[in-house]
Amino acid sequence: MGYDVLIFVPNVIGYVRLILFGASIPFFEQPVWFLTLYGISVSLDGFDGYFARKLNQTSKFGAWFDVVIDLVSRGGLWCMLYKYGYFIILVEWLTFLATHSRGPDWKTTDEEFPYLCKLVMAKGFRTPLGVIAISGVHGLPIALYYQQFSFMAPAILNTIILILILGRILALRVEVFYIQCHLKNLLLSEENSQPVNTD
Repeated sequence: MGYDVLIFVPNVIGYVRLILFGASIPFFEQPVWFLTLYGISVSLDGFDGYFARKLNQTSKFGAWFDVVIDLVSRGGLWCMLYKYGYFIILVEWLTFLATHSRGPDWKTTDEEFPYLCKLVMAKGFRTPLGVIAISGVHGLPIALYYQQFSFMAPAILNTIILILILGRILALRVEVFYIQCHLKNLLLSEENSQPVNTD
């Protein structure tokens, strides 16, 4: 595989997603253009995994790259929306670091997981609480962008935003748990390692 993985169809879709996100940035104050470019970029996220499986082009790089693209584009939106949006995406990057270090089975829960985390993560987030959490992660910044331009009735949009905030809080609980576990593992590995003698 080697460097050939860089030109796999799912990764080419990823490059297009990054270009579309970059192209959307100058149009942040022009919602029709911004939402068109950003929306196409987000929509393409559903196709990379499909083509990876269909064309037998799954790879560790592709799995990593897909999440990086999500974090870059979502993080960019959070930072454009709010001065302190950086802190939200910082938690997501730290979570990515923690889950990536666990390997491909990071969604598998065990007895050390808090009950709420198990409920959210059950069946690979394919439960009502899991769907609400994932929707909060991906949908909240877009809904908050919509809110700035009043595209729909305030009562409807505010209800959607409240549900997405609930989802983001559920996701935050899972994220904090993963970060705590990662830090604990780092500290325990330090405790168990032998000091190097420099004499």
